Amino acid sequence: MTAHPAGRDSAPPTGRRRLTYFHGQLLSAQDLRQEQGQFLARLRLHNLALHGYGVAYGLWTRPVPPPRGCPDPERAQPWIEVSDGVAVDRHGDELTVPCGVLPRHNLWRMLDEDDRGRALDEIRSGRDVIAYLTIHHCEEPVDSVRAVYSEACDSLPRTAYARIREGFVLRATLRPPRADPCDIRCPDEATTDDAADAYGCGDGTVVGPGLLLARVDGLRPDWALKPEQVHPEVRRPLARRPSTVITGLSWQHGERMTTEQARTLLGDDGLEIRFSRPVRTATLRDPGIADLFQFTGGRGAHGTVMHLETEVVTPKPADETTDRVTIRQTDHEYLNDGDRIHLVLRTPFVLDVCGDPVDGTHTGGLVPGPDGPVAHRSGLLPPDGAGPRTSGTPAGAAGTFESWIVIAN
Repeated sequence: MTAHPAGRDSAPPTGRRRLTYFHGQLLSAQDLRQEQGQFLARLRLHNLALHGYGVAYGLWTRPVPPPRGCPDPERAQPWIEVSDGVAVDRHGDELTVPCGVLPRHNLWRMLDEDDRGRALDEIRSGRDVIAYLTIHHCEEPVDSVRAVYSEACDSLPRTAYARIREGFVLRATLRPPRADPCDIRCPDEATTDDAADAYGCGDGTVVGPGLLLARVDGLRPDWALKPEQVHPEVRRPLARRPSTVITGLSWQHGERMTTEQARTLLGDDGLEIRFSRPVRTATLRDPGIADLFQFTGGRGAHGTVMHLETEVVTPKPADETTDRVTIRQTDHEYLNDGDRIHLVLRTPFVLDVCGDPVDGTHTGGLVPGPDGPVAHRSGLLPPDGAGPRTSGTPAGAAGTFESWIVIAN
């Protein structure tokens, strides 16, 4: 019986190759480029396989206020700035905005001619223009020098670029981003990205795939941007597979309501919860996935906990996935002044399209409600940057979602 080969003899013949140096070896420019290329390929594979892609820290997008002395601040131009930070794009390349750079751009001028024409048509029709800001890895040859030796077919020594400068470039478009796949593509595969890969920032410059930084609502060429128009929460955090989180509620956490308002919210409208990506409808049908509790309060006997009958409703029950769910009270228990209605959605049992649990940890109770895009309560500082919070923790703990309202007639 012949034993299977082991050790170095079993290595596939198509693996990566690297140089082995010896005294007297003749090295060409192609040899050194291949050596550099295989280390870059290993770095990209390391970034994607171990860390994923997305924003590691920083890169917050903020509107630039109009200059002082502007006669009509509302009619200024839509300038925007990006803070320092680090990210990794879908190819595994690192994107770095150094400290102190703080790039500022006119968002309208960043759109190409076709997008500006479409945006003007939308404005004339009375519709809001939604723009998307992306950051791209950029490489540009620099430091032109004259070669000492020429090739056999060249009559004179030619000039060439001695170095490649890596950087970043910001782009704006009206095209919505593609949905994130469940699994990261192998970095060695050929890219199939759309026109974003064809953009350049100068002659001979290579630009990588865009990484979404912010969504800007209501863009106009002659209006300054306001903080509530900029939504950096759409960014992808650095991860192999970011957790699905809760992005919006139909009520304000901890809100004080009258009995009639609470009855309308709980029974007629229902408590609507929106997710950052679709979840599997079948996992929402399990009994006990959501509960409403009534903690009696006010004068007299209080402290009793009652379980309210509920139903979980999706917009299209026949669909396999949904991006929102409504929890509605079905009984007619009376709500008294001082009562607290407590909602529990057991998000570890709710699975998204990738089969992962929803991270529902309601950090600080700051998931935005219906009254505005930002739900920061007094005394609680917002996160680094602007924009509404979502549920979830950076570690992806997939905690249970909880919220409550208070009856106050």
